Amino acid sequence: MRAIVLPALCLALPACAELHRTQLGDIEPAGKGKHITVKVSEDTVDLAEIGKIAKAAGRAFRSQGAKNVGKGFETYTELFQMGPRTGTPVYNELYARFVPEMLREQCPQGRLANVLSVRESRNYPVVKGEIVRIEADCMP
Repeated sequence: MRAIVLPALCLALPACAELHRTQLGDIEPAGKGKHITVKVSEDTVDLAEIGKIAKAAGRAFRSQGAKNVGKGFETYTELFQMGPRTGTPVYNELYARFVPEMLREQCPQGRLANVLSVRESRNYPVVKGEIVRIEADCMP
């Protein structure tokens, strides 16, 4: 019974996407180029949220072990995840490094107009993620 309660609790919690930054580049008349889109993302796990859930489960089930696991995750995040940031830190910080090459594949001549750059984060219970999306018109 206890093994079913925690996953069910996680699925019942709300989830959403949070916009961090949008940037629009040079604006050209619409319809002159081919519209292209590149999207990359990276997932992560929020250890602080796992800690809070474990502590709550420990209190609910009167389990000192679960409380200690929760305190351990919270201590880890306090010691090693510090500094300014938007969203939960992802495991691979360089996940968007191939975006220029992906744009070059779709637009070999490299003439881009109406460039829209969007950075957002996914926020599900425990599982988080970062998304980078570039939309542009490839000009002839």
